[in-house]
Amino acid sequence: MLNIARNLAIFVPNPSPRKLKIIALAFLAAGIWGISMGLFVFQSPNTSFFVTVLGVINFTLGVFLGFRVLRKNNREQNRKKQN
Repeated sequence: MLNIARNLAIFVPNPSPRKLKIIALAFLAAGIWGISMGLFVFQSPNTSFFVTVLGVINFTLGVFLGFRVLRKNNREQNRKKQN
């Protein structure tokens, strides 16, 4: 299974910083929307809990991808300074 993942990594390039920003913003927006809907709109305890948890997961993914964007931009600036 690990060999399959290594072979697929060749065909899947790193996304461009612009695409990464758009995906990060989409996850952040969906996370904030999910948290607010789960806390304020849904009244059923089970539904409210699951929507809130999924909102937190989306928000966490958005923060992680945003961190990757910031790190990627920082690396590119450091390379430009060295050259």
